[in-house]
Amino acid sequence: MQDKHRISLNAVRVFAIAARKGSLTAAGVELGVTSGAVSHQLKKLEDELGVSFFHRGNNTVSLTDAGRRFYQEVAPAIALIERSAAALYRDENEIVVHATTSLALRWLIPSLERFRTLCPQVRVRVETSSARRFPTVPDTDISIRYFRNGEAADGWEFLARDLRRPVVSPRLLKQDGQGLAIAVPNMPILQCCVDNWDWRLWCDVFDVAPTELHFAHAFDTDDAALLACVAGLGVMLAPTILTGRELTSGALVTIRGYDPVETGTYRYRRQSESRAARQFCNWMDAELRAFG
Repeated sequence: MQDKHRISLNAVRVFAIAARKGSLTAAGVELGVTSGAVSHQLKKLEDELGVSFFHRGNNTVSLTDAGRRFYQEVAPAIALIERSAAALYRDENEIVVHATTSLALRWLIPSLERFRTLCPQVRVRVETSSARRFPTVPDTDISIRYFRNGEAADGWEFLARDLRRPVVSPRLLKQDGQGLAIAVPNMPILQCCVDNWDWRLWCDVFDVAPTELHFAHAFDTDDAALLACVAGLGVMLAPTILTGRELTSGALVTIRGYDPVETGTYRYRRQSESRAARQFCNWMDAELRAFG
């Protein structure tokens, strides 16, 4: 039986980096070797496989058709090997938690001290993304994201309901000479969701025409809108889970006569079987049980 070609995986990795960089010099910088060493590895790989992977210029390289096909096939495999190696190097007591920005700033980070008290050996690295562009990150141990009512959430575990109610700064009430029993349509409204889908849902529940609301300012995150609300710029339809600090301190108050409206859910997905990841998920479940 004819022997299969035996090629160097290190040479394949060098090829993938050179193809991605489009420069032998840049590839050498990333690998910590000279451009001559990169060129030597590539020439050896080409000779072993009997193909030419690159068109070579003065300071750049570009892929041939064969090189392009080879790169498309080996690049995902190289990335998988590197991720697996990084996971082995990472301490078992370190977890990466990926969450939407507002949830991380308003609830997760302020609550981490309580988790540290329970599990002092676990180190948590928090990464954030916009709720509208929440990506899938392969190296994340736990992902936490928001789902609107009716949005498919297959594979995601329930964490808490998103209950929203109108809140306002006491300073705005004093300026207008009004008390807590005010009509929301009489106040300036703050927008924090695209197309005001949260306010439109609220209007349906309380039989208010959306045209009755007067929007004063618009923001792209709940966190930014909450800061504006505290500053007295208007009324916000605020998630209960994100406003505990402001309501406790009196920086914000709820407007009477309006029950909370459920607009969605917070859910998580655990991508790691480590003990630390399981401990963190159990802690989250216990912390947020009060929010339903």
